[in-house]
Amino acid sequence: MDSSSLPKDAAAVLAWSIAAPPKPLPAINQIKRICVIDFDNTLYRSPVPSNIWDGPSIGILRDSDRLLGGGWWQTPSILDATVDQRGARPSVASQGGHERRYSDRWNKPIVDIARTVDQNIHTLNVLLTGRSRILFSKTVLRILGNAGFSFDLVVLKQDHPQLGHEFATTMDFKKCFISMILNYYHEAERISIYEDRPGHSRQFRDFGDEFNKSCIRDSLVRPQVRFDIVQVQPAHRDLDPLEEIKQVKFMLQRHNRLAQNMDASLRPLPAKLFKRVCHTSYMLHPETTHRLLVNFRLRQRFNTREVDFFGRYIPIKMGKCEPVEIENLGGMGAQIQFETVNNCGYRYQPQNSISAGRISAILPANISKQFARAVGIIWYLNTGYLIQ
Repeated sequence: MDSSSLPKDAAAVLAWSIAAPPKPLPAINQIKRICVIDFDNTLYRSPVPSNIWDGPSIGILRDSDRLLGGGWWQTPSILDATVDQRGARPSVASQGGHERRYSDRWNKPIVDIARTVDQNIHTLNVLLTGRSRILFSKTVLRILGNAGFSFDLVVLKQDHPQLGHEFATTMDFKKCFISMILNYYHEAERISIYEDRPGHSRQFRDFGDEFNKSCIRDSLVRPQVRFDIVQVQPAHRDLDPLEEIKQVKFMLQRHNRLAQNMDASLRPLPAKLFKRVCHTSYMLHPETTHRLLVNFRLRQRFNTREVDFFGRYIPIKMGKCEPVEIENLGGMGAQIQFETVNNCGYRYQPQNSISAGRISAILPANISKQFARAVGIIWYLNTGYLIQ
């Protein structure tokens, strides 16, 4: 639809969206509910910095200001890698006989909600994310297109379309958009917001209270809006470790390249990647770690807020393996299946940790039989790479 042919207010609404909707913008009196779904780790299992990095390095990667050119969430090639990643498995069945790719990247419960909402003509279906409109529009549209999603509005963070000013935070941007859409669809009685970040969920609840109070204070003729804030369990899927290292190297090179163009008095120190091998291990997928923690629960008397759970890798050798050893183990990036030999137990001393379960590798033909022995799952933090 050409936005120039729309009423002024409708064109203003569409100015927030990164693509013309696949159907006309619903009439104001048609919409009784608005459904707003967050993208990263809510609908889509985006990658986060994994446990191949130590804690301070993860902090550097997540910070948008520590590295010139932006951090993890400001680097488009990282999200692009989730589309092009060879390890992404295509789905085998979908509507209309068309296969949808990268199904393991989606958070299925939220996908089901989004698809159900899309069938309700009285509900406006909105994807709302703090990703930069300039940097991520093309990738987000490609990801949604691969899965066959058709949101009424797909809204990425930008300067205010009418006022032109920049939003200080993602939350300021989201609240401004939600105020606008509620004022446009002023007959809507309910808004559901699906969000994975607890801090944002709390702010949305406070915002809902303030919005309804302001309607009364300003004598606006509209129904009270029911704010349903749905706290979603964050869902992510790591990049392949080699791909992740490649992406971080790119971020550091970008930082150093931009620094060279700065005045010497303002130039930050070069960023470097150091490799510190504490041990050589098979890394477990987050889904595997989750299943372990579900199946081997701590006793109820433990305060889970004070306990760190790991179970993230299976050790092969303390320290560094020689190249010939790596080859005998299948090469860097090899994937191995394991079977449980003995059950896990709990160890309360010295640090209230879970004792290791005994497992055995199911070896393919190309891996040395010297590895055919039971090894333990060690439940402590893996630290591998450092950024300075």
